[in-house]
Amino acid sequence: MPFFVALMASILYGSADFLGGIASRRDPVLRVTTVTQACGMAALLVGSMFVHGVPSHADIAWAALAGITGGLGVLLLYHAMTIGQVSTVAPLISMIAIAVPVGVGLLLGERPGVLPLAGVALGAIAIVAISGGGEHHETGASTRVEGRALAVAIASGVFIGGFLVSMGRVGTGGGLWPLVIARAGGTLVVGTVALVRRTSWRVERSAWPLLICCGVLDSTANLLYLWAVQRAPLSLTATLVSLAPASTVVLAQIVLRERLVTAQKAGIALALVAIVLLSRG
Repeated sequence: MPFFVALMASILYGSADFLGGIASRRDPVLRVTTVTQACGMAALLVGSMFVHGVPSHADIAWAALAGITGGLGVLLLYHAMTIGQVSTVAPLISMIAIAVPVGVGLLLGERPGVLPLAGVALGAIAIVAISGGGEHHETGASTRVEGRALAVAIASGVFIGGFLVSMGRVGTGGGLWPLVIARAGGTLVVGTVALVRRTSWRVERSAWPLLICCGVLDSTANLLYLWAVQRAPLSLTATLVSLAPASTVVLAQIVLRERLVTAQKAGIALALVAIVLLSRG
């Protein structure tokens, strides 16, 4: 059951990432991230009224850390999607995010086996292929994840990996409150950055459905991930959740009609194979 729940979380994460990336191309990234974080928190607050539980002090601390790392990770993810190609940025961030919980899991004594370790190596190769590439044969436009976009993607992956680890340390019995605390922390961090940058808070009426949907999908994915990681190893669950780029890339191909060079297509395929191998732990 945790396997299926983690896969469902990955689909919702990927869909939310795509919607957030689309919204960030129309409105300032800081405003989009803050509003989606707040929408997700509102949904969790409503849900907490029906799910009983009291988090421990340790759970509160880990949830707060998850909120900070997750908020910054999503903010950088959306920013990376505005300056880079969605189909290449999303898998790159995911593969970097995988390394963090897998590494922590190994340090905590998890022994995933030969196939997952082979997946780690294959993932490193996939990152090189995805961030490489060249010019699009039809348009001549570069599809390489370069400079600024690459740096933002790497930072986003590290922060998202930190979120996965932090939520994985939250115990059972806290109900939805750890998720509420995490989302509140993320909203506070991103909102503070938006205030410092003097970001306008005016949201177009037509943008609200997209932002609300993004926030609710992301919060639901958080809920499913928390449930799964409390019942299965961190390295396994976090890796399955990192299948998220699959749905992001599919949506980008269908909606945005993004095209990739051959090397990058191979890189994405290798990334997905790597995730499958990692799940064999």
